[in-house]
Amino acid sequence: MSGYETLTLLVSVTAVIISTVSLVRTRKLAKEQLELERVTAELSRLQIQTLEEDRESRTKPKFNVTLSKLGKSSFFYISNTGEGTAYGVNFELIDCDDSPLTGDFSEKFPHPEMKPNSRVKLYAAMHMGSPLKYQVKISWKNAAGEYEDDIFWVTK
Repeated sequence: MSGYETLTLLVSVTAVIISTVSLVRTRKLAKEQLELERVTAELSRLQIQTLEEDRESRTKPKFNVTLSKLGKSSFFYISNTGEGTAYGVNFELIDCDDSPLTGDFSEKFPHPEMKPNSRVKLYAAMHMGSPLKYQVKISWKNAAGEYEDDIFWVTK
């Protein structure tokens, strides 16, 4: 074998080695690129889901119930702190044998509509034997006409 042939063979072998290394690296990069695209697609899906949930929560009412004392009088405050309107709102004390609710309750509930940032005040006739905590159920109809409810524990 002549020097020229040996040199040609070495150049050819070197080219094959460089091509193989380049092919392996390209495949590795392509695999990483596919994984990155998959992760990006999953993140996009989660972001769209979060945006949809945020949009839904903006149209939902969110209630808060408190029991407050002002002077010698006590009151249940039912507040809609959400951004949606609730219709046909009802208030119920669960497992309460000695209800502190007074006559104005039947006039105020079911409440026809509670818009965002609105509240209803109910007089509560408390006495020495009244329980320290009450379980309250608020039920309502959302803008789509579906019934929803929530349960709260309120204390004096």
